[in-house]
Amino acid sequence: MKTTLQKIAVLAENKKLVDLRPELETIFKKKDIDFVLSPVPHFRIKTAKGTIIIVNKKYADEAEIIVNDVAIGYEGKI
Repeated sequence: MKTTLQKIAVLAENKKLVDLRPELETIFKKKDIDFVLSPVPHFRIKTAKGTIIIVNKKYADEAEIIVNDVAIGYEGKI
């Protein structure tokens, strides 16, 4: 069974960061997804396990998963 981060990685294949919202809404509730512009553009997704951050890989020091130009990980680990 795929983890939540792996599911996001599948959705992110061949997508740009700004194009992910409709895909993310297929596995998360709209109210749990925020697109934030500061300090850099990124998605914040609230889950029971913590907040997931999705950001352009050039802004991520570390990431649990990188797909194309998108870095995915839990807050504090990316």
